[in-house]
Amino acid sequence: MPEHSVPNGSETTRSKFHYGWVIIAVCTLMMAITYGLMYTYSVFFKPLAEYFDWDRATVSAIYSVSLVIRGAVSIGVGWLADRYGAVKLSVFCSLMIGLGLILTSQVTALWQFFLTYALIEAIGLSGTFGIATAVTSRWFTKNRGLALGIVSSGVGIGTLFIVPGAERLINAFDWSAAYIIFGIASGVIMIGLSFFLRPAPQPASPRNNPAGREKTTPVSAGQPDINYYRADSTLGEAVRSPQTRILLAIFALFFFSTHMVIVHLVNYATDIGITPLVAATLVSIVGIFSIAGRLTMGVAADKVGIHNTLMLCCVLLTVSIVVLIFTRSLWAFYLFAIIFGFAYGGEVPQIPLLAGKHFGTKSLAALVGLILFVGNIGGALGPWVAGKIFDVTAGYQWAFIIGSIAALGSLVTAYVLKKHSRVTD
Repeated sequence: MPEHSVPNGSETTRSKFHYGWVIIAVCTLMMAITYGLMYTYSVFFKPLAEYFDWDRATVSAIYSVSLVIRGAVSIGVGWLADRYGAVKLSVFCSLMIGLGLILTSQVTALWQFFLTYALIEAIGLSGTFGIATAVTSRWFTKNRGLALGIVSSGVGIGTLFIVPGAERLINAFDWSAAYIIFGIASGVIMIGLSFFLRPAPQPASPRNNPAGREKTTPVSAGQPDINYYRADSTLGEAVRSPQTRILLAIFALFFFSTHMVIVHLVNYATDIGITPLVAATLVSIVGIFSIAGRLTMGVAADKVGIHNTLMLCCVLLTVSIVVLIFTRSLWAFYLFAIIFGFAYGGEVPQIPLLAGKHFGTKSLAALVGLILFVGNIGGALGPWVAGKIFDVTAGYQWAFIIGSIAALGSLVTAYVLKKHSRVTD
C-alpha cells in the first residue's frame, strides 16, 4: 500500500506525488476568482452611480458594509472550517457567491443592493482567504512562506484578468448582465474546486517535535525570532494576547489605505481624463505586480524574517500613496501602480504567516478570519472616507493624504510588533 507524504512541501516518505501541490493550485484559483470579483467593484462603481443616480459616498458605503460583513462572517466560517472541514464550508460559500451576484443583477433600489451584495455576496466571499491559507499552511511546514506566497498570488491573478474582463462585459452588455455572467460562472467553478480540498496527513513521526507544538521553519542564520517551537493556541488564547491586538492595528491601518485606493483608483484616473479601459488596466498592473509582491515576500519571509518583510510592505505602501497624491500623467499612474501593487501583494501572505508563527495552526482559519474582520473595518472606512471627501471637495487629494498617514501608522505599528516579539519569544 502506498504511503502518504508528510505535509512538508518537499519531503515524502515513499510516494512520489505530493498532493500539497494540488492544494496550492486549487487554492490559488479560488483566491483569483474571489478577489477578482471583489475588486471588480472599482469598474462597476461609476456605472452603478450613474444608473441609480447615487453619490460616491453612497456607492462607497455599499462596498464598505460588504467589507465589514465579510470580515465578521469570516471568523465564523473559519471556526466552522477548523472543526468540520474545508469542503463543506467552501461549497456553501461558493453557492452564496453565485447567488449574491445573480440577485444583485436584479436590484432596483438601494436597500436591495445592501441585501444582495453587501450581505449575501459578502457571506460568499468571506470564506476563501481563511480556508485557503489554513489548508495550505497545514500541508506545508517547510517552505510555508513560498506556498502561501503562491496561493495569495491568486489575488493578483484575479485582479489582472477578471477586473478588465468586467470592464469589457459592462461595455458589451451592461452592469446587470455582467453580474449574471459572473454569478453563474464563479458559482459553478468554485463549487467544483471545493471538492479538491483535502485535510493534510499527519506527520509520520512526532520525534523531535514536542506534542501539541508546531515547528516553525528556520529562515536563516541571525533570525532567531522565527526558529522556535510555538504552542498551538486556541482562538481564545490568541485573542487575549497583546500580539494579536498589535496585529489587528497593523492590518486595520493597512487595509484603510489599500481599499481606499483600490475602490477609487479608476474614479480618480477617469476624473482627470484617462479613458475607462485604460484606467481599468491600471488595476491590472496593480494585479501583475501584486503577484510579484506575494511571491517575493512569501520567499523573503522564509529568508529574512516575517517582521522585516511586513515592514517593507508598509514602507512601499506609504511611498506609493505619496506618489499618487502628486500623480496627474499616465506614466506616473503606472509608477504608482507598480509600487502599490508590490506593497499590496506582499502584505497578503504575511497575515497567515504571522498568525501561524505566533499561535500555531490549530485555530488558524478562525484567527485569520478575526484579523480580516478587524482589518476590514479599517478597509471599510477607507473607501467611505474617500467618497465623502470627494462629495465635499470634488477631489481626492485630502483623502490620499489621510491614506498615506494611515499607511505610515501601519509601519510604526509593525515596528512595535517586531520589538514586542523579540521581548516575548
